Amino acid sequence: MIEYVKLPSDATVEVDFRTADEVFIKQMSVKYAGTLLPQHSHKYDHTTLVAAGSVEIWVDGESIGTFAAPHPVLIAKGTKHLFKTLEDNTVLYCIHNLTHGPVVEVLEEHQIIGDV
Repeated sequence: MIEYVKLPSDATVEVDFRTADEVFIKQMSVKYAGTLLPQHSHKYDHTTLVAAGSVEIWVDGESIGTFAAPHPVLIAKGTKHLFKTLEDNTVLYCIHNLTHGPVVEVLEEHQIIGDV
């Protein structure tokens, strides 16, 4: 059972980057272990790089494991994904190829329902 708590507004900081060769990178710096990062599904595959700390990752409601930095994880197109930080000061980079269009396309938002 997870205990849900309201985190300070600065608990997660996101920064977006656009780089050469149509690459989009979203950096997520998360201060506190136990933070859940609800996500969504995308129209195309992308990679999430665990750059610092560690996370447990769920894809379509099933845990795919625990990953410690440095570790890239392929997130397949059309799959809902969720991250739970396991350490304070965890940093993730979601890396997308924009050759399909000028923005990262979101297929579906999802919310946390039940226990994770």
